[in-house]
Amino acid sequence: MTALADEVRAFLADTPLDIPVDPLEARFAALVAFQRRLHDAGLATVSWPEAYGGRGLGPAAAAEVARALGEAGAPELVNFVGTDVLAPALLAFVEPERLERWLPPMGRADEIWCQMFSEPDAGSDLANLGTRAVADGDGWRVTGQKVWSTWGQLATWGLLLARTGEPGSRHRGITAFVVPMDTPGIEIRELTTMTGEAEFAEVFLDDVRVGPEGLVGQVDGGWAVAMHILGAERGPYAVRRAAVLRASLGVVLDRARKERAEGRARQLVLRAVTAMFLLDRRIDAVVELLAAGEVPGAEAALTKVGLTEAEQLIAQAWLALEGPDAMAWTGPVPAPVAAFLYSRGASIYGGTAQVQRNIIGERLLGLPRDP
Repeated sequence: MTALADEVRAFLADTPLDIPVDPLEARFAALVAFQRRLHDAGLATVSWPEAYGGRGLGPAAAAEVARALGEAGAPELVNFVGTDVLAPALLAFVEPERLERWLPPMGRADEIWCQMFSEPDAGSDLANLGTRAVADGDGWRVTGQKVWSTWGQLATWGLLLARTGEPGSRHRGITAFVVPMDTPGIEIRELTTMTGEAEFAEVFLDDVRVGPEGLVGQVDGGWAVAMHILGAERGPYAVRRAAVLRASLGVVLDRARKERAEGRARQLVLRAVTAMFLLDRRIDAVVELLAAGEVPGAEAALTKVGLTEAEQLIAQAWLALEGPDAMAWTGPVPAPVAAFLYSRGASIYGGTAQVQRNIIGERLLGLPRDP
């Protein structure tokens, strides 16, 4: 147990973790309050430079905090899209003046951030996105549609990808922008999932004006920003997600021992244990990479596949142990059912399993592409 992990345990010992599920407004408010307390304790953004509210300890320290929070069953940071996913790219591609404006309120969850990458016709294939940004004086006019933006309906800022090159320019003609979510021309609609929750949104952009201060990186250089963001998503955040899954597996194993699981349920439990063992080995490699000051590259696809396999098998095993009666309920969705339903999206969100396996085959194993 490291000193940082000890800090996390001490913080959680004095912090209530009873986050309500419903209504959404109460859940969101409780999550914001939790992140603010975590930030004020110096634990929300340990990897950030001190100038922006961090401790300058680097991504390996962030991974250690993430693991300790996940193992303790702490709630996910409400602004994780900003602090864990987008912030590393902003630090790499944006000058200090804008970082001083954006990062401190992001760390405290005073301002929520969302990510606008996926589109109805361009999810995992980001190079095929159709949202268009047309030059307008010293800025741009953006028109298009984004989908599956976590907390988009409650966000203050959003980072989006738009095409600034020719229609067939693929990844070479994409630019990244930061936009205030209350900009005229932006319409946000909540999306309700199978579990009845509405933490996602679809965003419609109709001739939205983005000034020069919204540009992230270079014009037509958004692909580099996107790859940096995806690498961060498979770094400290992946470590935390794995810790959460490990805790869920513990619940499943306790139930399996109590019920003396047999048949299909027993097989699923064994498969879940195997998947978690393999994921842990992958997470060990991620932590070593972060400790060396490196950013995950193509091997991040291995992490994503491992997370997907473990999440879906753990959820299947949990539901199988509950038996058929678990699918008949009144009131809130039972935890094992909610876990199972949510896990079905794990092989889609953040890049489909098929695309991740293509990356593994082509970029890591050097296999030929289909002609």
